[in-house]
Order: sequence, then C-alpha cells, then structure tokens
Amino acid sequence: MTAEITLTRRDAHRLRLHAQQLDAQRGDGVPGTVRAAAAIQAQDRLGEQLGVGVRAVGLTAAQVDHARQVERSVVRNWLMRGTLHLVPSEDLRWMLDLLGEAMDAKALKRRADLGISDDDQSKVLTFLREELATNGPMIRAEIGDAFRSAGLPSDGQATAHLLRSTSLLGVSCFGPERDGDTTHVLIDDWLPQADPPPDPAAELARRYFRAYGPATQSDFRWWSGLPAADTRRCLQAALDNLTEVDVDGQPMWMSHDGADRIGEVLDGPQNVLRALGPFDPYIVGYARRDLEVPDHLLKRVNAGGGMLRPCVLVDGRLVATWDRRRRARGLTVRVLCFEELSDDAQAQLEAEFSEMGRFLDTEINWSLELETSA
Repeated sequence: MTAEITLTRRDAHRLRLHAQQLDAQRGDGVPGTVRAAAAIQAQDRLGEQLGVGVRAVGLTAAQVDHARQVERSVVRNWLMRGTLHLVPSEDLRWMLDLLGEAMDAKALKRRADLGISDDDQSKVLTFLREELATNGPMIRAEIGDAFRSAGLPSDGQATAHLLRSTSLLGVSCFGPERDGDTTHVLIDDWLPQADPPPDPAAELARRYFRAYGPATQSDFRWWSGLPAADTRRCLQAALDNLTEVDVDGQPMWMSHDGADRIGEVLDGPQNVLRALGPFDPYIVGYARRDLEVPDHLLKRVNAGGGMLRPCVLVDGRLVATWDRRRRARGLTVRVLCFEELSDDAQAQLEAEFSEMGRFLDTEINWSLELETSA
C-alpha cells in the first residue's frame, strides 16, 4: 500500500522536533514530559536533567531530581538497548517485562568474561532481593561488600554488571542519592503497583512513533534494542494507531495525531534553534543520525568512550556541538560551529543558554568558535 502523505527529509526533521517537544510545543511537568518523549536517556546526569528541561516550560533541574528521588513519579533504570533511561514510574514494570530478559541476554559473553556463572547469577537475584529488603537503599560499594561477604562475585566490574542484570530482570532500580552516591532499591519497595497496558508490545511501538515519528521500523528496532522479529510484532500490533508516510521514497510511520498536525507544524516558525544536552534522545533515538551534515562533522558528536556531545540544531539540522567546564561561578561553554550563525541564530542561542542557566540555577558564559574543517 502506497502512503498517501509524502514528505521531504527536511519536513521529517521539523516534524520530529515537534514530536520530541523541541519546538513551540513543550511538555508540562516531569512525568508528562518524560512520557511524551517515550523515555529520556539517563547515563549522564546533565543529559538526564536537560533531556527533560529542554522539553518543558518553567521546570528546574532540582524539580527533575525531586520527581525521581522524592515524588518517585519517574524512575531511572536500565531499559532500551540495555542502557540507562528515565521513564514514568508506572511504566517500569511492563517495560522490563517486555525488554529486560532480551537486554540481559546481550551481556552473556561479558558475564562469562567476568567469571560469573549461571548459578552465581541465580544466587545474586535471590540474595539482593533479601539484602535490599533488609538494608536498602544501598550504594554500589555496600552491595559489593555484601556480595563479597556472601561469597558472591564482586571483584572488578562484577558488582556493576550484576546490578545491571538484577535491574533488567525486575529486582532493583535506582533510588535516592546519598551524599552524592546513587543508591539501589527494591522495585517493589520503591514503586507502587500499576496496571500494565492491555498490549505492552503495541504500547511500546505507539510510544516510540508518537515521540520520534516520522521514523522507520529500523529506527524502532535500534531504539528498543529488541530483535527484528519482536520489533515487527510490536509494529504490527500498533499499526491501527499509526499513519504511514513517504519520506523521500522511504516508508515511515508516525502517530495519527502527529499526521493530523503536519500542516500546522510545517506552516509554523522556521529556523528554530535548540541547544540540547549530552545523549539527547533526538540524537540517540534513530538508527541513522540523519542531521544533514557531512560524515566528518557528524563524527564530532562522538566524544569517544561512548560519550555523545551536546549539540545545537536549527530545524533539526546539526549546526554545532558544545562543551562545558565548571568554574567557581558557573559554567563556561564553548560552542563549536560548523557554519557561520546568523544574528538571529546567535540571539536564539543566547536565549537558549540563558534559559539553561535558569534551569540549572547557574551562570553560563558562552563563546563561539568556527570548526576549521567545516
């Protein structure tokens, strides 16, 4: 069946910004913003905070932390692709039921390399459930000491690996911070029970395409980390709630609501600049980072060691990366541009960093440099 709606690649970028709450449409509150984004990458503290902050109006980083550590309306855990995400608390259990075993299985070789047997793994699941029920919340060092005392693997990266595994298999999640250290808690102690959606597979696909559409099945497979057969099953289950579109000859899907608003979004403001934090979902959430720049500039997003730099976009097109250094009086930010920014773009960038400073409750001094290889 041929899609009735045809779009250009640039149209798709603007629609994705809208779906990701990165244009004039912004989220309201921490859990609602996180839900509308499908999930927020959370392996980096600043990235987790800004992932919410750039998508909402009037929030602060302190409110994001409060929602996770005190209100418990959002929770941090390993999920899609086996990486850390922030999700609404009521969604954690059904997402783990759908994703957890598949993501944990991807680490079997690493587990063997660490000398952790299947028997060790089984014992840890039982032991940690009992230990956290008695002594939680616990920081990783305390859990490692408890493993060691019980004769369980704890040397090197064993404790970290096992905590990731117990989290993916539905035993533990991240709890409140204690003196700057993150703690781990029992999911059943930390979060109330919540009813799962009638069809979790369909719901995961609906969440993704609502937040990232227009997107491909390959994009959904990349984001979720599920095997190809499982992503096809999820997509098929959600098709009644999705609209197929043609983007430069490539079939993609988006939510019905998103499709209904195509004209409104494309007729809206253009040349909108946004400054995003590290590991932003807009950068991470697609199989291919289609950001309209040459490959040698696209590589500037990768900081090495699995780190992704903060970025600056104009209508979804990558125009710069930025880095920061903490000073006695706030942050010093250097913006490395791939092209000359217009006066209007620079004014928008000033507004972005001003708002970011308010959100983080810190002073931000920024400067521009032009990438010499651009």
